[in-house]
Amino acid sequence: MSLEIEQPRDPAAPAPAVHVPTRPVSGNGLTHVAAGPAAPGSVSDAKPATRRRLLRRVLPIGLVALLVGVGVGFNAWRDTVLYVSSDNAQITGQPVQVGAMNAGRVDSINPGIGSLVRKGEVLATVSLPSQIGAAQSGTATMGFLGAVDTHVDVTAPFDGVVIATPAPAGSTVQVGQPIVTLIDPTQLWVNANIDETSVDRIQPGQSVIVHVDALKRDVPGRVESVTPATAATFSLIPGQNASGNYNKVTQLIPVRVSLNLGNQPALLGSSVEVKIRVAE
Repeated sequence: MSLEIEQPRDPAAPAPAVHVPTRPVSGNGLTHVAAGPAAPGSVSDAKPATRRRLLRRVLPIGLVALLVGVGVGFNAWRDTVLYVSSDNAQITGQPVQVGAMNAGRVDSINPGIGSLVRKGEVLATVSLPSQIGAAQSGTATMGFLGAVDTHVDVTAPFDGVVIATPAPAGSTVQVGQPIVTLIDPTQLWVNANIDETSVDRIQPGQSVIVHVDALKRDVPGRVESVTPATAATFSLIPGQNASGNYNKVTQLIPVRVSLNLGNQPALLGSSVEVKIRVAE
């Protein structure tokens, strides 16, 4: 019996041909070739690679979005713990109307709206009428004769800003009728309306961050007082429930906040947002 010893194949020689069995397909005379294993780099291998590349791009974006959401949620929770906030607030002051102590005619108004005035500065000049005759009943008839009329100066009672001139030059005014309206810029405050469910956390002396929309910046403030009544109490016609179909509505409590504007101008009645720090 003879033994056949397999000789090692030369690496440079071409690979032997692989016989692929075939079987005829009835009806069309074509031959079906059995499919072998997919070669590397084929379409079947491309799909998992595409998925892996897609995951490598999507996962970092999702992680960043998750971190941003957690940060926003934490800041929102922290603000509710440390602050009581409201955007239902505005700068408020006490306008002072200045007029003459005598009836007469406004000759001139010196400052314009928005002008700064000093205490004692002349705001307007009023001519007082003189007697020009007498009626049949003996009552004196008053009128203006020009140079012989008596002139009265209307002066500023404090340093302030002119915000209105309700009586124009040439108009006739009664005793005490407003001619010029002033506001003291150092006596401005914020009137903030706070929900009644949060007002128990507010105490006088707490620090406040006031964002002034007109200035587009934050200025410091401090709680001065909490009004012991709701804002609806001061309305001309307070709401009353007489029909029995009562709907509970959260009431607003006015809180007065002092404002430190420094030398910055402010608009009376302008909108602000307040953040009252209620916890340390």
